[in-house]
Amino acid sequence: MKKLIALILCLATVSAVLASCGFDPDEKGAIVNMYLFNEIRNFDPLYAYTNASNIEYDGDSSGNGVFLSKLNANAEAVELLGLLYEGLFKMNADGKVEKALAKNYGYIKKEDAKKPENNVYMLRITLRDTRWSDNTKVQANDFIFTVKRILDPGINCDAAVMLYDIKNAKAAKLGDESRDDIGISSPDTQTIEIEFERDINVDKFLEVLASPMLVPLRENKVNSYEVNDKGEIIYGDNGMPAYSNSWATVATSLVCSGPFFIRKLETELGKEWTLERNKYYNANPDKEERPDKYVTPYKIIIHYEFTLDEVLEAYNNGTLFYVGTLMPDAFAEYESKLTVNDTFAVGSYMFNPNSELVQNPAVRRALSLALDRTEIAKYVTASVPATGLIPPKVFDLDRKSTYRSHYGSVIESEANVDEAKSVLKAAGVSGGSITILARTFTNNDEVGMAEYAKAQWEKLGFKVTIDSRGRNLFQTKFNEGAYDVLYTDWQAYSVRAFNMVAPFSVNYSGAALDTEHQNYDPRPNCTGYSNEDYDKLIAEAAELEEGTREKNDKVFEAEKKLMEDMPIIPLVFYRDYYMTSKEISGVKNTYYGYKVLTKMKLKNYKKYLPVEEESN
Repeated sequence: MKKLIALILCLATVSAVLASCGFDPDEKGAIVNMYLFNEIRNFDPLYAYTNASNIEYDGDSSGNGVFLSKLNANAEAVELLGLLYEGLFKMNADGKVEKALAKNYGYIKKEDAKKPENNVYMLRITLRDTRWSDNTKVQANDFIFTVKRILDPGINCDAAVMLYDIKNAKAAKLGDESRDDIGISSPDTQTIEIEFERDINVDKFLEVLASPMLVPLRENKVNSYEVNDKGEIIYGDNGMPAYSNSWATVATSLVCSGPFFIRKLETELGKEWTLERNKYYNANPDKEERPDKYVTPYKIIIHYEFTLDEVLEAYNNGTLFYVGTLMPDAFAEYESKLTVNDTFAVGSYMFNPNSELVQNPAVRRALSLALDRTEIAKYVTASVPATGLIPPKVFDLDRKSTYRSHYGSVIESEANVDEAKSVLKAAGVSGGSITILARTFTNNDEVGMAEYAKAQWEKLGFKVTIDSRGRNLFQTKFNEGAYDVLYTDWQAYSVRAFNMVAPFSVNYSGAALDTEHQNYDPRPNCTGYSNEDYDKLIAEAAELEEGTREKNDKVFEAEKKLMEDMPIIPLVFYRDYYMTSKEISGVKNTYYGYKVLTKMKLKNYKKYLPVEEESN
């Protein structure tokens, strides 16, 4: 423990704003030492957040697995990636949309009664002047690339539906139009023009643009080629250059538009990361400015090697200033010191789409009925029982109220084993074998949860096996499809309720088309769910105006249908939580859950600077 305390004392938290008259131009600022959340390994928003089934696996030289998929804990990905990327707009803690990369915007509406096909509905956005962490200017095409990438028919992304207001967006995702025909363009490097299918509620679309999914990305980074040790491009068996999969997993390849970038990322899992101030963030290239003018902290050190007991001891000794993860028993002990907020993530049981038994809706419904969600919440720190698929942060008609508070519950928290047995009997199901694949490497006790589910499901006559695995073997088992049920985070990408339920409809799933075999038939999302009645509900809801009671009533009807068929079992609503020392100030929340740390301060920060930093 003494070694731990000594290490933390050599690191810093955040610098106070320095008075101009006493500022030392050679001083870099303070260093932030934190213990945060579950470790993620992919900093590409497309895969860090989404519920899509693009699952890849890579191994590093240490033999540890690197996760390139939603099997990261995507509830935590929001918090980290929010420090690295910035979108056009953001939402403050109260859900109010504010400009971020956008400098200004205006909505253009031109209608021709005689020729409606000539109607123009366009949002024009001008970017403010800021640069990537490699000193390249952030440009309009960076955002356009993000949009067209999400709408690529060859890419799985169930967040695509939130962009379907854009002209030809849905048709492009379904392979019926070219991505070049999507209604988004740039008349110059700092202006984005977005055309819409019809007249829209601009304020509602700005809420969509505030989604953490919609951050600019650099095409030359995302679509970079794989090279060998000599810097030569590697070609595949087809004679074409091989695209690199490492741009978002290696610190040296990653560029960031937000206040921080990743300076150091250990190849071995369970070690530390270093975030460093993006000195080009908001900075005026033609003017000499203080390095801490826009971002006060110089570095943030994120640790993963400490045990939670060591973390709490360091916090109580006053040498650790920010704690962002605890086990359930410690959460109860420290709850009075924690800041706790709802999130957009729903801890859920997901089914193997190729498993015949669990693809029976009656079986899924029975499995759900047999589970007590209050009991399951004991295994997931700070969580509360899920009352539906749509989480409590999603708006109702506007930010003044939430969808969940208006419509209430669509599933019960308590278990009902007798009803579950009746459902199975009516369906003619008398038993079968179920394998639960559980992870052993998260802060959540997935094994304990699985043991509880096993006991409940065996009451229904099923033979249940728990296959608990570490990092590498878990991913291997997943890739092989050697499971029936596993636990995952199901994420909402915007404050629109429709966008949470629509991806379960085959025409709105965002699933990649089989372009290799020229098969452009729509495919279901990773749950495998397909139901014509449900597709009809979503098609009807899509035609209704956003922000109206009529539309949300239709969404609620769709959610009830989902909870009858249970293609996914919502178990718990996640809550974000953290605690800081009294010496810390300036930590701000956003509605999506990531923290704004640009002006975080620590009293007397210099005494925590390591000697080499203090002398530089």
